Parts: sequence; structure tokens; C-alpha cells
Amino acid sequence: RDATRHLIDELKKTSPTVVEELIPGAMKLAEVQQVLQMLLRENVSIRRLELILEALGDAALRTSDPIALVEHVRSRLARTLCAAYRDSENRLRAATLDPEIEDQIREGVERTEDGLCVRMSPQAVEEIRRHVAEQIEPLVQSNRPPVLLVEPRVRPAVRRITAAAMPELAVLSYNEITRDTIVESVGLVKA
Repeated sequence: RDATRHLIDELKKTSPTVVEELIPGAMKLAEVQQVLQMLLRENVSIRRLELILEALGDAALRTSDPIALVEHVRSRLARTLCAAYRDSENRLRAATLDPEIEDQIREGVERTEDGLCVRMSPQAVEEIRRHVAEQIEPLVQSNRPPVLLVEPRVRPAVRRITAAAMPELAVLSYNEITRDTIVESVGLVKA
């Protein structure tokens, strides 16, 4: 928490309004820290702290759910996210999920006070992981970042399901793709 306080104090020197509008009125320091930790767990840089706090300020008026807050921040960081995974020609090569699997995941995961709870059978989860691994293998073999592109509402759940088995997998939502990014599908994850 001290590190979070230090980062915010440093930002307050250059952008006092952004900080004052968010902390402590809209969010507590602990809540901001939780969002930053969730971003870092997914290898999302928090260097653009001012933009992150602005996004939190906007979203905190509507929700206090940390998962929803993270998703809002990620969509505001779309340019940074895309730049991390696309090539010099602005091409983002990614596998995508079949809508049936997205529905299966949406129905098999629920939000609780403690975060996301996966209610799917271990076999169903393992099957999804296996199919994802098969579709991202061409990216891994060609030394490209493994990216899975999914619907925004299931992105946190897909990340939760794949994180332990595939920590290097970047799970992006369609909301995180900038207009100048050319998406090239390398495979469709089917049931």
C-alpha cells in the first residue's frame, strides 16, 4: 500500500485534479491498489497512471466492482495494449472463441464478493484450455505473442480459466482493439 501511496503522491505533483477527484472521494487507496494489482497480474503496464486514474474516476461513479473497473481501465488503455501485441504493420494475430464457448463460459462463471467463481466442471475447463492451446500454437511456433480475442463480457472469465495453464496468453477483448489495428485470425477455438 505504501508503494501505491508513493505512486499517487508523485502523480499528484503533476496532476493534482485527477488524484483529488478520485481519492478518497470516489475510491479508497486500497481499491485503487487492488485494480493496479489486477492489471499487473495480466502484465498490463501501469506507467500511464494518470490515464488509469482518470478511467477509474469515470467508472467509479457507476460501479465499485473491481473486475468492472479493471475492464473499463483496459478499454481506455487500448492503444497501449494493442501496441504490445501487434507487429510493425499494425497487424494483431490472434485466435478467437466460438460464440458457443463464450456462452458456455458466461453461464459457467459467476461474480461473487471474492471475484470470479468458476462453476464449470474440471473436464470442461480443461477441454477449453486444450482447444485454446491448439489454436494459439501457430503463434507460439512463429515467435509471436499468443493472443486470444474474446467478447468483452467474458474476457475476465476466460483469463481466469486460462491463467494457470497459460500465463503467457494475452486475453484481449474486442473493446481493447484500436481502429488502426488490423486483426488477423489464426484460428477459431471451437467446442
